[in-house]
Amino acid sequence: MNPERDCLGSAKVAVLTERVERLEEWRDKSSKFHNDFYDWQRGQIARDARLDEQLKNMSADIAKVLAWQESQQAKPARRWENMMDKVLWAVLAAVIAFLLGRVGL
Repeated sequence: MNPERDCLGSAKVAVLTERVERLEEWRDKSSKFHNDFYDWQRGQIARDARLDEQLKNMSADIAKVLAWQESQQAKPARRWENMMDKVLWAVLAAVIAFLLGRVGL
């Protein structure tokens, strides 16, 4: 008497055993995939946070450079205004000196 040959459900047991093994293998692969995916996702979140911080720092640096550039561009205008002010006073003093010279003082 051979139990494997005489048992009517042994073929079904073999099919079910194979199916259970494949399902367990799929579960293990799926679990590994999910763990890898969530690790990758955490890495992306950390990378995005670093990039956001770098962008904030870059924006602050750009604002500083723009403020410096505006102040540097304003300097020639202030120099020109100061020079024109001095020229105006010199011309005015020359006119007054000329008039005083004509009057005889």
